[in-house]
Amino acid sequence: MAGRFRIALHLITWRGEQHENPEKCFRVAAGCGYDGVEGVKADDPEQLVELAALAARWGLRVVNVNADDRVERVRYNVALGNEAAEVGSLRRADYGGRQMTEEDVARAVADLEDLIELAVSHGVTPFHHAHRGTIIETAEDAAMVLAAAPRLQLLLDTGHLLCCGSDPIDVLLAHPGRIGHVHLKDFHADDPTAWNNWESEWGVDGYFEELGQGNFGFDVATFMHELDRSGYDGWVSIEQDTSRRAPELSAKANRDLLRSLGY
Repeated sequence: MAGRFRIALHLITWRGEQHENPEKCFRVAAGCGYDGVEGVKADDPEQLVELAALAARWGLRVVNVNADDRVERVRYNVALGNEAAEVGSLRRADYGGRQMTEEDVARAVADLEDLIELAVSHGVTPFHHAHRGTIIETAEDAAMVLAAAPRLQLLLDTGHLLCCGSDPIDVLLAHPGRIGHVHLKDFHADDPTAWNNWESEWGVDGYFEELGQGNFGFDVATFMHELDRSGYDGWVSIEQDTSRRAPELSAKANRDLLRSLGY
């Protein structure tokens, strides 16, 4: 396989079924040729063990496992042997809203410091999601937050950066060595020239799409090539938030496209 990274399937496409019937979703992921799964949650250590054992039965790793408590989330990923973990996604509305200042960012970073320290002290890379509604929506946000938090890395989410008006490839190239995790997806807007993240209606005027099916100019092949060239060796999680067809069909189509590119 080309590339240094491993490919995971984010199970958000199943809209909750991944929690009720994880084995079904794990079976699909294994059948499509994924190396791991993301988007599952552990309510306690016993459930964490059960999920990890079930995934291993299908030849999979559980990546960036979720938990209600942010401290437990970091601890659970340490227990799984994951190299990186999300330290929470702070709401933009709590830190200045639409136009964050450097002071807003500094306050946000201070609120993450204990979790960053926890992750680093256990040898785990802490990262924050680039996501609509969080303190990192755009390339400019990413630059501000990463500059203010030298030990924090970025969960580079191609779909969320696209819909917020930033080029994921530009963000990748601007922050060598600062990418802790990747969510790979495409974005479609009914009218790309009129789409506005703050004003357009999500899910109606615009929505995430299967790889290669968006219309915001996202070049999957170039992104993967640059990701490989950057030396990134973590997980690439294909995250199809919603699908207009059965989740397993989108899972297969996305994996097949990456495989056709040599990944």
